[in-house]
Amino acid sequence: MKNNEKELTKTQIIAERANKFLQKNAKKLIILLAVVVVLLIGFCIYYVVANNRLQDSYAKLYGLEESYSGLLSMDNTTDEYTDALTAFEADVDSYLADNKISSYQGSKATMLLAQVAYLEEDWQKAYDLFMAVAEENSDNYLGSLNYANAAAAAENNGDPTEALRLYTKIWDDYGISAAEAPKALFNQARLEEEAGNIDIAKSIYEQLVGQFASSYYTAIAQAKLLTF
Repeated sequence: MKNNEKELTKTQIIAERANKFLQKNAKKLIILLAVVVVLLIGFCIYYVVANNRLQDSYAKLYGLEESYSGLLSMDNTTDEYTDALTAFEADVDSYLADNKISSYQGSKATMLLAQVAYLEEDWQKAYDLFMAVAEENSDNYLGSLNYANAAAAAENNGDPTEALRLYTKIWDDYGISAAEAPKALFNQARLEEEAGNIDIAKSIYEQLVGQFASSYYTAIAQAKLLTF
């Protein structure tokens, strides 16, 4: 019984101390609670606004991709195509003003501009844009993809040395994990062969055959090896 009384007394003491603390610091606690509530409301508003902006950004990007697809289906010798191309480039530029290349959306929009430049055979512009996206995304799949695109633009622009450098870079930096790895190895070997470096080319073709048995490029490499 005495133990119960002691426990009750301890509980009463704790409750009394807590009550005094609350009474003494009531104003401070109310202010703190108000600050927490304001911060929570602010966070909720920020989250909703940010989420809406992100959804709007992706919706606009999807619209740009549809416009790009529309360009591909048009006759590029017509005035209609020229007007559509001008409008498309203006829309992408406007989009990039709010979505920098450092973002995924900005990188994808820049790629659309690069692809249009490639179709228009503006090789230098295509190269510059593909390289910008590649360097901004060197740690993900957009890096290897755009280095490959930039390599193709460089070769079309009369610079096989730069194309070879980029294809080599894809293999050196990304290895077997890159979707473009077989293509990069094949073009690396092809450019070495065209430069007269037959032994190097043969070695790379053999590497391609050994590491990517089911690749489309492997079948071509096997045919190439029969000619040496």
